[in-house]
Amino acid sequence: MVKKSVFLIIATVILAGIIAIAINAYIHHHHNHHNNHHTPTTPTTPLDDFPSNASLYLRSNGYSFIATLLHISPDLFLSTPESTIFAIPDSAMSNLSIPPYMTVQLITYHTLPNKFTFQDLLNKPLNTCFVTMFQGQKVSITRKDAKTGSLEVNNVLVTHPDMFLHEKVAIHGVNGPFASFKFHQEINELPICYKNISDGNSTIASVGSINSRLDLIKLRGEFKMLVKYLTQSGYAPFAFGLFNVLDGIVKDHPDLHTMTIFAPPVVEVMEMPSNVVNKFMRSHIVPKKHSFKHLASLPQGASIKSLCPGKEVEITSSVVGSLEDELLSINRVAITAPDLLVSKSFVVHGIAQAFPMDGVSKAVSL
Repeated sequence: MVKKSVFLIIATVILAGIIAIAINAYIHHHHNHHNNHHTPTTPTTPLDDFPSNASLYLRSNGYSFIATLLHISPDLFLSTPESTIFAIPDSAMSNLSIPPYMTVQLITYHTLPNKFTFQDLLNKPLNTCFVTMFQGQKVSITRKDAKTGSLEVNNVLVTHPDMFLHEKVAIHGVNGPFASFKFHQEINELPICYKNISDGNSTIASVGSINSRLDLIKLRGEFKMLVKYLTQSGYAPFAFGLFNVLDGIVKDHPDLHTMTIFAPPVVEVMEMPSNVVNKFMRSHIVPKKHSFKHLASLPQGASIKSLCPGKEVEITSSVVGSLEDELLSINRVAITAPDLLVSKSFVVHGIAQAFPMDGVSKAVSL
């Protein structure tokens, strides 16, 4: 057990050192690109010893990865006059598998451009949002209890409040990352804040209203990231069509929270009239998430209603033998890339070609 702990510490320090090279390049680009948003400042004299002192304290409390980054690349955390840092423990960092550039995104998403002590955070209303240093993305106070002194940000518990305080900087230890960063899909599932709640200065709507708006905003956000992913994965024409019908789908299906999308690689979207594009795209989307394993378990002839009225998708060929054979077709079109993308709201299957426009005439309720 001791050997494992020592190995973890050494590994995190080495990894952080390697990542620091990428971080320095990122910081240079980030400062130049966002100069109009945050003016980089050189730490004043009282901050000169801050990185070393804070790093020593972080390392002794199980935050070696963050400690190393703070020591090697302090500008990543101190590019604004004040900062609040939510430190992720080594135990959580070791479970992440992301490249250097996404590590930078992860760290900046856990850094605020203002100083907030733990008491400052407790004094904020529930659902207060704070802009982070990552592309204007926000984090939110999702739970708090002033009596017990507990607080959660993005549903992650603050385990070490006021772990290290400085005149201009506050560091709090948290139980894990505030968001899921998936490298193999290059898509970030960032919790979305209610846009009318910011730093406790706005009127807070009812919890039900907030949750409803959050679901809608989050779905839109995931939809746009989905379009980007499909574009980069060889499904650009279909992604273009999906982007064009996004607003209409969200408007017409306010209670739609999860869905399955069948994406063909080649679609002549530009040649279709707008009303045909709308029907065509919706005929490739069905409510609820249906994994390849689930679809393969359905009997041949079973069908599911799509988002296009009167159109369904039908299981026309069932899997024979093991699932590894991937012998499954929908509307007589083979699924060539099962479970291409899986997120909280979507399952995407790549298919050999587009579904015929005439669809399926009869549906079985599933």
